[in-house]
Amino acid sequence: MVDSVGLGSLLTSALNWREARKQRKLLEEMATTQAKTVRRSSRRRRRAKPKASPAAEAAKAAVEERRRLQLQLEREKHEWRKNRDIAKALGWFLDRMSEEE
Repeated sequence: MVDSVGLGSLLTSALNWREARKQRKLLEEMATTQAKTVRRSSRRRRRAKPKASPAAEAAKAAVEERRRLQLQLEREKHEWRKNRDIAKALGWFLDRMSEEE
């Protein structure tokens, strides 16, 4: 009779060999695919960037100016709120000081 432990180990080793073979084939396929994409990307030439027209440059400058002005307005609003909060805090503090006296 065949030993059951020996048969189990034989079956396990066969399954391990099969899985290793699948993984090796997958790894080889991935490596060849990677090599093909690297070769393809190295062959590509860079195209020259199209030059912007004067109208496009003016529009871009207008957008940039508008963004700068909006940022400046937000900063001024923030400063105004900060100063208002400081004034309220000072008023509250002075009010509490006058109540204690």
